[in-house]
Formats: sequence, structure tokens, C-alpha cells
Amino acid sequence: MQLSLELLAPARNTDIGISAIDCGADAVYIAGPAFGAREAAANPISEIERLSRYAHRFGARVYMTLNTILYDNELAQAEQYIKEAYSAGCDAIIIQDLGILRMDLPPIDLYASTQCNIRTPEQARWLESLGFKRLILARELSLEQIRNIRAATSCELESFIHGALCVSYSGQCYLSQALAGRSANRGCCIQACRSKYDLVDASGKEILKDKTILSLKDLSLKDYIGSLVDAGITSFKIEGRLKNASYVKNVTRYYRQAIDECRKGVKSSFGTVTGGFRPNLEYTFSRSYTPLFIEGERGSWNSRESSKSLGEYLGTISKIAFTSRQGCTFDIAPAGKASAVANGDGLCIITPKGESIGLRADIAQGLRITVKNHSALCPGCSVYRNLNQRFEKELENNMPRRLIH
Repeated sequence: MQLSLELLAPARNTDIGISAIDCGADAVYIAGPAFGAREAAANPISEIERLSRYAHRFGARVYMTLNTILYDNELAQAEQYIKEAYSAGCDAIIIQDLGILRMDLPPIDLYASTQCNIRTPEQARWLESLGFKRLILARELSLEQIRNIRAATSCELESFIHGALCVSYSGQCYLSQALAGRSANRGCCIQACRSKYDLVDASGKEILKDKTILSLKDLSLKDYIGSLVDAGITSFKIEGRLKNASYVKNVTRYYRQAIDECRKGVKSSFGTVTGGFRPNLEYTFSRSYTPLFIEGERGSWNSRESSKSLGEYLGTISKIAFTSRQGCTFDIAPAGKASAVANGDGLCIITPKGESIGLRADIAQGLRITVKNHSALCPGCSVYRNLNQRFEKELENNMPRRLIH
């Protein structure tokens, strides 16, 4: 008998969570008023209640993140938030601080956050013995490691399948704390791994200058859903509690279709999602994609020239004319079937020297683009589109419908 499979989507706020459910999410995770690992994504308990009411219409679930390390003087407030979330209809709490296990809690499921850095069968067995119903596994595991954890435990296993990656082990990074006194384990990471650095050797010789050498590509395990199911994963998680609504809609809709195609009829919530926009991961924020360590081998993980979104590759600049001191016009030699650029589209241009330039298409005529003048633009530059205005309007105006038959 097959277990039901859960697609778990992020929600920066309740409206985004509702959009995720409309696009096929079986569950959403959202921060409460405090103590979530993204301090910029807090929500009042009243919004947890509103989201829960909507989700439960479709048999979908809501998980509240309370996954920072807590100070002693915060324990009482954290306990109160958990009780309020339970009363508001929240289905589970995602935690990192094991002190929460000693609290006087209502009968709500507890999930061990990926911040617990669950990488071995021994760690997994220990956390299961403490009463966790679900373990959210570290992102850097291989299929073999996941299978070993599955063989050692009986609780639910959750795996990230899409989104941003940290260069350090989850819950074990102290770079932000060391540099700025802002701890990732307190929800206020400065994302130092996305900054540019110089690399010098022991003699002081400069090897690299102004490069994002610590920035990883984004994770995408879209080709491994069946393998992950066979390895014992039943919940597939999309990263992105700081992402906007268009990101969550597009990615959720994409993975809903991918999971349904892989394992028909085994999702954990109700209803069928029909109509609406056609998802396309190339049109959504990414630093390009990697399956990371899922095959057990090191791959090409660095995000290369930029830690920002590259987007859809369009082609290279074939010729350019500097029409004035303020503007220039260039033609794109397309790579494959590149679609026409629209006025206002966002472009990421990588020069032959590796410089990353962000521009807007002021005037677009097919693949002939006029932009603000930039002295580094030249023939041979690679052109990516990281904001597709037509697709953004489609996401806003052509949402799918979720119906219970």
C-alpha cells in the first residue's frame, strides 16, 4: 500500500499560503509572531487561524515554524505561542530548540526542523525517541543516506526538493554571527555566503577577486521525485518563506504536476487543480539549479558569476550600438527558441570578464533591446531574463481552480 505524498509550500504570509493551496499544496509552513528562522516573515496568530480555516477546507495542513534557538527568558512566550497556534487550528510546530519538549504543550505534532541537522541514522533514531512525529532531513544527503535513515526509523521523513541552499550544514553555520553578530539560528542571517570575496593563497597571491565563491546554486530535485519516494520520503518541501507570491505559485504548481505525474492518486489533501497558468521554472527566481549531493557525488555547485537570480537564458549580444550617453541598443543572438522580450523585463547580463549587470528592458522589439547605457556591455555578453512581465501578469490574472468533486 502506497503512503500518501505531501507537497509542502512556503508562506511568507497568509495570502501567499492561500495561493499555494490553490496551486495544489497539501500543506504550507508559516512563521508565527516570533522565533521563526526568518525574522522578516513573522505573522500574528490571527493570520495562522485564517490560513488554517482555508487550508482545512481542502484537507490541507498548516505548520508553524518556531525553529530558532531560544533564550531562557523567551521560553514562556514561545510556549504561549504554541498553545495559541493549536487553538487557531495549526496542525504541527516545526522546532529546533529541544527545550520546547519540556514545555506544557497541547496535543500538537512536533516536527524536528532541518536546523537540527539530521544527517545520520543515529541522530534520527534519537530524535524519534524524543517524540518527534516527523524529521526534516538535512539538504546535503544522498539517496543512500536517506535510505539508511528510513531503515533506522519509523517516523515521517521530509526532504527539501527546491529552493535556496546554504553553503554550511543547516543549523551549524556561524558565519553571520561571527561577521555581524546576527545568528542564523536566531532567524537573522545576513547571508554572508552570497557576498563577494577575494581569494588569496598562503603567500598572499590573489587568485580570485570579487567573486561569489561561497554562493551555491539553488536546489532542484524535480528529476528525483520517484527515487525519493522509494527512499522513504513522504513530504516534499519547497524552500522560500521570504519569496514572493509569484515564486510560490509557479513552483508549487510545477511540483504539484510533477508529483501527480510520478505517483497518481496518492496526495494527502483533497481536490483537483485545473486550468490556470502553465508553470515554468525558468521564469522564476533561481541561481541556476543543482541536485546537490543526491547522487552521492560532488557536482558543480557554485552559482558562478552572480549570487542573484540569473533566470532564463536568452542568448548572447551579437551587435550593439551606443545611441546616446544615456542609452544603447543591442541584438540578441538567441539560444534555441528564446521568446521575445517585453518592455520592463528584467535582464541579467554576464560580460566576458564575468561581471554581472542588472538592467531593465526600456524598449523591446523582439530580441532587439534598448537599455540604459553601461560601458561594460559588448558583443559576446550572455543575456538572461530574470523578470518576465508577461508571465507575472499571467500568474496574477490566470490562477488555477481547486475543486473538490
